[in-house]
Amino acid sequence: MSVWLKPYEPTDDAALTQFYLPEEQLYYTAMASDSVEKAKKDFTRTPVVIMSGDEPAGMFVLQTGPRVQEYTARTNAILLIAYMIDYSRQGKGVAKESLYKLPDYVRENFPEIDWIVLAVNEKNISAQSLYKKTGFLHDGEKKMGKKGWLMVMKQEI
Repeated sequence: MSVWLKPYEPTDDAALTQFYLPEEQLYYTAMASDSVEKAKKDFTRTPVVIMSGDEPAGMFVLQTGPRVQEYTARTNAILLIAYMIDYSRQGKGVAKESLYKLPDYVRENFPEIDWIVLAVNEKNISAQSLYKKTGFLHDGEKKMGKKGWLMVMKQEI
């Protein structure tokens, strides 16, 4: 299985609208098609498609601009939001491999960025574990979100 990251293109829409997440996962993230719609109205959001072989398997958004400063004082940081893997692709290493490839993707597409920052709900233990395994650190910083406390995690690249 080869996992790689690519910029979202409108030709990805058919596959992205077929993605599914169970309700308990949807509580913590957004569906890919919703993230794309928000990005069309907000130039600070850049959707990225997670490919497994030649098929989309997930998606996330990289965000720049003022919102990043809600999570870090670093001016050379980018925010990782709306990370999701289609339910049918979960448990196959796609998520882990995509996050391992994320620093190189950011270096290539956002050369001014030195840090990737994300916020994960403190109740979302499986996501926290995944982020820790792939190089994100939590230094104790928390932020109140719409659905409870968020752990702010960072990775230097």
